[in-house]
Amino acid sequence: MVETFSGSAIDPGRIRFLTFNTWGLKYVSKFRKQRLTAIAERLAGNLDGAHVRGSEVNDSKEQYDVVALQEVWCDEDWDYIVHKCKEIYPYHRRFKSGMLSGPGLAILSKIPIESTFLYRFPINGRPSAFWRGDWYVGKSISVTLLQRTASQYAPLAILNSHMHAPYALTGDAAYECHRACQAWDFSKLVKLYKKAGYSVVVVGDLNSRPGSLPHQFLTIDSGQTDSWEQKFGVQDLKAISALSPSDQITHGGTTCDSTLNTWRASRDVTEACRLDYALIDPCTLQTLDAKVTFTEDIPNIGSYSDHFAYSCLLQLKDLTSGDGRLQSPELSEVPLTKEQITQRDEMYDNLLKCLKNYMVTAKWQKLWRGAHFWVSIFFIIASMVVTTFTSNIAGWSSIFWILLSVLLTASGLIDGLISLLFCNKEIRGLQEVFEEVTDAKRFLSQSM
Repeated sequence: MVETFSGSAIDPGRIRFLTFNTWGLKYVSKFRKQRLTAIAERLAGNLDGAHVRGSEVNDSKEQYDVVALQEVWCDEDWDYIVHKCKEIYPYHRRFKSGMLSGPGLAILSKIPIESTFLYRFPINGRPSAFWRGDWYVGKSISVTLLQRTASQYAPLAILNSHMHAPYALTGDAAYECHRACQAWDFSKLVKLYKKAGYSVVVVGDLNSRPGSLPHQFLTIDSGQTDSWEQKFGVQDLKAISALSPSDQITHGGTTCDSTLNTWRASRDVTEACRLDYALIDPCTLQTLDAKVTFTEDIPNIGSYSDHFAYSCLLQLKDLTSGDGRLQSPELSEVPLTKEQITQRDEMYDNLLKCLKNYMVTAKWQKLWRGAHFWVSIFFIIASMVVTTFTSNIAGWSSIFWILLSVLLTASGLIDGLISLLFCNKEIRGLQEVFEEVTDAKRFLSQSM
């Protein structure tokens, strides 16, 4: 049976998803306008001369039922996507938050959108790292609730996100604690929507490798299943890193830092990884197909984005019982096994350890920025006093002291405000997560 929504025909029991980080940074991303235009044309069904590798011909003509996008930060890019795709995807939404441009999250759908909601991560980088921008755009989770496709299936809740990026493998710049806290919030939100009877799909650029602490909270703790691993099995990341670039895509699902991506061609082949996901509720959904797509080149430009896209075909499970009534899979929770309890307990310990380690950094940030504020006041006063003496000797020297005072005032005031407002807020946010995880660990220990 085929269901029709405003002229768009879909199979109500099967939903094909696409998640794609479009790399739409204004002034920063190379050939941004041309690439986003090509993405819009592709989604609208136009190849527009893209260079397609042999096995990708069928993929390039593929249509999706729901498209989740990240890094769509420019209004003109989004307006063009909506204009080109309005016939195929009549339902669409771009989410806005943060100080600059918003989180870059957007959704296109053939299925009517019932309601939307944006949850902004409270732990999300630092304002002092302005060149990275994560704090300023307001990284978030966009929640889109779709109309039920048929009475025997649970309604879909699409949770799309672009979590804080790692800027190093280890150390402060890795932002591991930030992503772990974001995954903790993600898990709680997933559980709430599942208890409300929704079939939850988590999609997006989650900036977390399979098996990492954030990935564990997004899967094990939330009860979600990685659609790629549901189809192909749990991955051996070491074995995948040793494959050829094309095999890494085909067998490893790698979407980021592939040497086949023209914007990442200089990377080492072992750096390729999978950061883009569709995590599904195994009680209501089954993965029929999964693949990496948008791997071809745009002539004279390069790859569509610095990421490849990820697509999966999902089968919705019939939830009607023998008497024809709809059953909620969350009403009868299966008790955790001893192995599952041990696994979760270890996850909670790792997050608590991560929080303790980062709390040292957070408190040090507050201390030295606050100290800078008070030291600046001392030197501002001192420069005013010195000016009265040096101006009698060399009048031009007063200009130097005035400029120094302005510099000290600006830098001291900024660091003082960061220490007083942001650092206090971040420390309290970390303490809150610590208490929440401690509560969960205490409850879990009662089941052991």
